[in-house]
Amino acid sequence: MELLLFNLRELQQVQAIAAEGSLVRAARTLHISQPALSRSLKEIEEKADLRLFDRGREGAALTDAGRMVLRHAEAITSAAFAMQRELALIRGLGKGELRVGAGLFPSELFLGRALAQLSGARTGIQLRVIGGRAPYLLKLLQSREVDLVVADPLWLEGSGEVATVNLSTHRGYFVVRAGHPLIGATRLEVDAIAAYPLVTSPSVTQRLSRFPTTGKSRRASGRNLFASWIPAISTDSITVMKEAVRVSDAVTILPLYSVRHELRRQQLKVLAPSPSWIKAQFAFMYLSHRTCSPLAEALIEAARQAAAQVVDEERVLAEKFCAKARS
Repeated sequence: MELLLFNLRELQQVQAIAAEGSLVRAARTLHISQPALSRSLKEIEEKADLRLFDRGREGAALTDAGRMVLRHAEAITSAAFAMQRELALIRGLGKGELRVGAGLFPSELFLGRALAQLSGARTGIQLRVIGGRAPYLLKLLQSREVDLVVADPLWLEGSGEVATVNLSTHRGYFVVRAGHPLIGATRLEVDAIAAYPLVTSPSVTQRLSRFPTTGKSRRASGRNLFASWIPAISTDSITVMKEAVRVSDAVTILPLYSVRHELRRQQLKVLAPSPSWIKAQFAFMYLSHRTCSPLAEALIEAARQAAAQVVDEERVLAEKFCAKARS
């Protein structure tokens, strides 16, 4: 029994003919002559001992056998290219593609800085970032559509197949426009803040809802209130969050680094107090049974350094703009 009936070149030819619907157009796409492609298709069909395409004036149409071969051809060529890419990365050749799934806040806080540092130090690499919320990104990781995910590891829920590399923790602060009615309040309770419209990402409200709210303590009461605080505007754009808050009495929850420019220009203000438990930890996640490539390890290290710099900057911002916000 032959283990490999067709080679990759032949499978790619089947894919090209199916995609173009014509041997002439497929030959053009493959940069070979039409007679050469016709001969190759004849050999492919002889190997299969089945007709894969019905040829006529209107082009080439897949037969039932052809559709079956095409389905497997797509899976085989995809796996082959993935293997080739991973081998290049493992060899540390400084070329290839690294696919990173990134949550909203890691992208805003430190990932861009890390990617720029990495791409500036190497040539011939492609760094592809796919945005989304953590549950979606983890599904992409498990299906191997991304190599790494950087997000809040809270969403892992004890998954044993995913390993983590912790990066940094960032507090979330209540941010409002300059001149907001709550600014300057001598005794500001969380229910007073929650009386105003909330503008935030769905991932923030989902995370707040996952904090424990049992007990009768003030902290538990506050967590329970925030867990039920339905956003007036849900968006995965930090720019939209800041602009909506800047021109209204709405409240948003953001790390200080995300509003550093607006704080310095006195366009936005931080409310006090901002509960210390409103925070998120970010980490890189990868499949535990897969070896991290040198390129992935280099990105993790660059992100670790960038995240540390952001944490230092946030400490300075807190001392300057949030003296009353410590709790």
